[in-house]
Amino acid sequence: MKNRLGFAIVLVLSVVWQAQAAVNCTSTGAGRFADPDDTTCQNYTLCVYVSSTASYLSYNYVCPTTSVFDPSTSKCTASGNYVCNVTTASNTTSSSVCTADGYVADPSSTNCTTYIECVEINGTYTETTLTCPDDTYFDPNTTLCESDYNCTSSDNTTFTFSCTAAGRFADTADTTCQTYYLCVSYSNGTYAQYEYTCPTTSVFSPTAKVCTTSYTCTTSSG
Repeated sequence: MKNRLGFAIVLVLSVVWQAQAAVNCTSTGAGRFADPDDTTCQNYTLCVYVSSTASYLSYNYVCPTTSVFDPSTSKCTASGNYVCNVTTASNTTSSSVCTADGYVADPSSTNCTTYIECVEINGTYTETTLTCPDDTYFDPNTTLCESDYNCTSSDNTTFTFSCTAAGRFADTADTTCQTYYLCVSYSNGTYAQYEYTCPTTSVFSPTAKVCTTSYTCTTSSG
């Protein structure tokens, strides 16, 4: 009776963990895998193969505060050792450039050669960065790669700001206060720069450095 009870408890726990897991262990196999829906790159799933039942147990974990999960080494590492590029992962709408299914310009692109495919799945947008064929450029008006598109305005907007420190910073050129920059430091002393837009009715607070509805945008009147 005791053995049966213990087996029942393990079975219940495994079902609960499998239901909550962000990774399908049956598809990935045993090991540690990044949570594709986590924009912080701190969550990962441990998949354990149980030979007696020929099935997998899955457990969700979160890396310590200042570390992130590196999918290439399958380990938590210091944030300075691995850059969490949210544009190549599945993002939630709170930090996504996507607002509808379709294709949009890549805000981190400096020459209009890449763009983002937006697909809404269960209320969350999956972003996939795609590259135009050689000698073509993404036209945000037609949402197609065009050979005769003149890539100008988006590049000028991107370079009005240059990262000098890690963190999130307001786009002072944006009169709506909805766009901001994320600066990520590399171990070699350089910075990766990404531009994001706050969701619908929220704006970016330069003091709190978050998207919020409690901040009053004064840029448009200044």
